[in-house]
Amino acid sequence: MFWVINYRAALKKVKMKTYHKFAVVLFIFAAFFSACAGNRDQQLAEKVVENYHKLYNEQNYEEIFNTAHEEARRTKSKEGLGYALAKSFEQYGRHLSSELVYTKIQTVPGSNERQVEFAYQSKFEKGTRNETFLIVTNDQKGALHSIGELTDDELDKLKTK
Repeated sequence: MFWVINYRAALKKVKMKTYHKFAVVLFIFAAFFSACAGNRDQQLAEKVVENYHKLYNEQNYEEIFNTAHEEARRTKSKEGLGYALAKSFEQYGRHLSSELVYTKIQTVPGSNERQVEFAYQSKFEKGTRNETFLIVTNDQKGALHSIGELTDDELDKLKTK
């Protein structure tokens, strides 16, 4: 009788250990796949920024507007964007390189979209500046929503969030 009780207790411990192992493996898979989703959004958003800089250097501001997120096209002026980008091109010249210094990815409530916020320290022919991008991604593509510029102090505050 003693051996039977201990056998059942041992069997119960083995089942619990198996359950815990399964839970750990399941947790690792969930963490891995959620990280992959974040990486996918970041990759899509990086392609949008790369394309933006290419079009900026070509001074193709109309195509920047045409490839923007639908909400941005609906709420912003093509002429206003063209004017601002032409002024920026005159002041800074061609884009040469960028270093990504801040990333934030969050879901858009009530949709399958995510917002990817980037800050870059960028070099241009006539100087440097800190660029910000808000890009909306879904599972298939990314689209530029808005762009901006930060001072060095504003960038430092953003990086410490």
